[in-house]
Amino acid sequence: MTFDYASILISTFDIRMTQATIVLSSEQIRRILMRISYQVIEAFGDDDSLVVVGIPPRGIWVAEQVVEHLKGLSNLSCELIAYSEQDETTLFDVSGKKVLLIDDIVSSGGTMMKTAGEISLAGAHTVKTACLVDRMHRKFPIHSDFTGLSLATTIQEHLSLNISPEPNITLH
Repeated sequence: MTFDYASILISTFDIRMTQATIVLSSEQIRRILMRISYQVIEAFGDDDSLVVVGIPPRGIWVAEQVVEHLKGLSNLSCELIAYSEQDETTLFDVSGKKVLLIDDIVSSGGTMMKTAGEISLAGAHTVKTACLVDRMHRKFPIHSDFTGLSLATTIQEHLSLNISPEPNITLH
């Protein structure tokens, strides 16, 4: 009897790739978003307005949720901007303003660093950052000021925010 080891390896790989572990449930994400919103109020509560910049695609969803919480919890006026590094026509009207930069999952920090740099060059008064999950695989000197969960993962593992039918974060 002979074994086809390549087939065994491929089928084992396929099983592992299709199995996803839920790292954060819908309820946990809701609580994290509420906690981040309270932290933002503590940091920016004395201000009249705040510019919230979401990094697409799912960072915008996170930013929208935070803005909704802020509207319900405070008198802070929020302007929501969707930023995309692929769209070079994105203009920031943030001169002298306080900015909250939000992404769903931060890994190397490259996207957040580039965006924070552009916001800074546009004349922002202050830039703070927030994310649901920080994977801690930094290649760039940036950190998240408001973090839902810090999670050490391997480079081969993948985290993703699934928005529908209910939001959750899975590890593949």
